[in-house]
Amino acid sequence: MENQTETTPDISTIDEPARKKRGALLVHEKLREDIQWMRIAPGSALDEVALARQFDVSRTPIREALLLLSNEGFVHFLQNRTTIVAPLSLENQSAFLDTFILLSRALVRAAASNHRADKSHLVDFVTDFAHHLDAGNTETAFRALLGLFRQCADLAMNFFLAKYFIEAQDASVRMRLLYYFPHMTDQDKTEAIARMQQIVSALLSADPDACDRAVQAAFRSETGVIQRGLGPRFGHDMVISPATDMTQVPK
Repeated sequence: MENQTETTPDISTIDEPARKKRGALLVHEKLREDIQWMRIAPGSALDEVALARQFDVSRTPIREALLLLSNEGFVHFLQNRTTIVAPLSLENQSAFLDTFILLSRALVRAAASNHRADKSHLVDFVTDFAHHLDAGNTETAFRALLGLFRQCADLAMNFFLAKYFIEAQDASVRMRLLYYFPHMTDQDKTEAIARMQQIVSALLSADPDACDRAVQAAFRSETGVIQRGLGPRFGHDMVISPATDMTQVPK
């Protein structure tokens, strides 16, 4: 029998649409990450020529990536053909938070009901969250929190519930980076760690009701911080001297 050797595919034989699609997906992934984690500020304009130069691709994959981001709500196309990062609006946040909370409650109940929680994995998320939150490493701490719930999505064994939960969780990242983490006090941090530990304990006990209660308590705490962060901080307490009576100013 003749020896058979593996050969590296010649990329010149790959058709152009396939290369463009791969390029578009790579651009989409990187831009999505940068927008989601606030490396590109809401409202920023996205220049196709500059992006094509940055990613070393033609403008076609850039347009395809921007279209994907538009479908996910991360960018907006304006009438003058400018593309901007979607601004953060508080207009529909109450409806969004209701949806996110309901999905989260359903998710942890399903995860607990399946009796598949593994202590060695779940406890690490709490440890990492506590360590990085105390150290002021907001993004790393937040990723640990997100990681715990993505693990719950795997444990739930429900494709549709996991899909919509993850979409909602991704949509919450910018809001929480702006209005939650920056306004946490030391007491808030201690409570957030404790709430996360309660969720893990309930999962390990395979107790759906306890999971539900723990998630509700965690969201109440989180939304309390967000509401406090959006409120006035000193305007009501500031002492302002009466305005000078201009009619008494000497000429």
